Amino acid sequence: EPKKSKLPSDFSYASVNHSNRHIRLNSGVYLPRSHHISLFYIFCVPFFFFFVFVFQHRVLSDNKMALHFQMNLLLVLLGLVSGAAARDPIGQNLIVILADGYGATLLNNTKQDATFGIRHLATHGVQVDYVTPSFPTHTWPQWMSLSTGLYTENHGFTADYMWDRKTNFTFERGTGPNDTDDVWWNDAKAPLWYTAGKAGVDVHCYWFAHCHRAFYDMVVQVPEKRWANLDDAHQTDNLRDIFPEIANRISKYQVYKQQMFLIRYANIGNAQKEHGPESDEVEQEVAKFDLYINELQQLLEDRGLFSSTNLVVMSDHGYTPLQKEEQFFMEQCLPDFSLVKKIVNSHSMIMVFTNPEDEGTVHYEFSVCEVWSPMGDYDENDTPFVKTYRMSELPDDLHWKNSRFMSGVVLITKPGTSVVTKELPTVPHSGDPTIDAKQASGWEPTHDDMKGIFVARGPAFRENERFGPIEIVDVYQMLLNILSIEPAHPHNGTWGNVEHMLSEGWENRGPTENSSFRSSCTLLCFISVLLRFFF
Repeated sequence: EPKKSKLPSDFSYASVNHSNRHIRLNSGVYLPRSHHISLFYIFCVPFFFFFVFVFQHRVLSDNKMALHFQMNLLLVLLGLVSGAAARDPIGQNLIVILADGYGATLLNNTKQDATFGIRHLATHGVQVDYVTPSFPTHTWPQWMSLSTGLYTENHGFTADYMWDRKTNFTFERGTGPNDTDDVWWNDAKAPLWYTAGKAGVDVHCYWFAHCHRAFYDMVVQVPEKRWANLDDAHQTDNLRDIFPEIANRISKYQVYKQQMFLIRYANIGNAQKEHGPESDEVEQEVAKFDLYINELQQLLEDRGLFSSTNLVVMSDHGYTPLQKEEQFFMEQCLPDFSLVKKIVNSHSMIMVFTNPEDEGTVHYEFSVCEVWSPMGDYDENDTPFVKTYRMSELPDDLHWKNSRFMSGVVLITKPGTSVVTKELPTVPHSGDPTIDAKQASGWEPTHDDMKGIFVARGPAFRENERFGPIEIVDVYQMLLNILSIEPAHPHNGTWGNVEHMLSEGWENRGPTENSSFRSSCTLLCFISVLLRFFF
């Protein structure tokens, strides 16, 4: 298990250096430090042509000699132009599209004609049976597990909603007034985009959570309209509109810098929560997304970019329908509401904060609550509607109980069962749209409906192969390997789970050999012609 590491004691997000020394990404014009051939062209070629001008006008007097000189100069120009035109990408590029809520169960139950794009992707690449998310299977914990390779108790974003007892601040999925406070971010681990950016990769984020936040000494410059906003159900409607921009940027800048695009698509998850399973709206959103994926592949194929670019389509988790007849209210179990200080989250997993001296009483009241106790013909092997835990009793395999901002009492419901509150102090508040959702997430990662998808193609992946399940924490290390970057910290991913999906040579991944070879040949040609002038 990776140990928690803290940022420097004098670090503060308010003091991030925004001077010219501050690393900024997304410029698309900076040359990589390692690209010495480009630097040679920039600094040496102008000097060479200045020398040519002086040499021709002051030294050459014989017409035959001048003609001979001009022919050699033409050879130099042709060598330089052909060398520049023949330059290959400096390394592999990466496009990651995260489809919120597109679970493996939903994909498997979708009609064939609405999965053509995904199947085309798998035919030319790889697909896994499913992706096991972290617990709780909420959105924010999955995003953090994907971007750090860590389980929830190690990355510290305990759930979609959190409460800090010391400050009385609440975290509300990135949309609350205190969600940018340092209390949530001080112990944050280096995310994927920071590690890639520090290695010289151009990073581009579209609606990807907290990608625009400054981390330590770097910030990805993301236009505000591309910041993730979970309150805007239509934010990602124009997904297909960004595809030409992606292709153009890769084509233009991949010879200078590797390009990474992190894109979130929210419409499938939003449709499930608002309209429920097997609704026309969900079916339409799935079909629309599949069409988009097919269009992006066609664009990359037409531009010849799949030789250098990898496309990953994955999801964070799936959704389960909420059963109306299995909805319970917490007030029905408590004789004294004052025992509870704060209720955090709803439906699948509920964190109950109390005063320390009241923890035992509250735990007992929920444990024996008759409202959700089994009745009638009940098999002792059946899953109870609600399980009540003390924090120390939570199963170790959830990798959760050692997380931050934990409550002393936790309720975990049976998949499909919902526990909410009307009168207790709660986040989200009782009028929040998530309370009335028709589907929800948050249950144990082993539940089939919670499992995600992973499909990918490109030069880093094998072709037309299907593999067994992976965990979401496994993906982080694989994405960095594609970019030839070492992980920034110890993580929970297992390399053996993803190694077999990659094409041969992953262990020696680096800039394309052809690119280096051509650049070297150009330099040798240039030097040889120079020698011919003088010897």
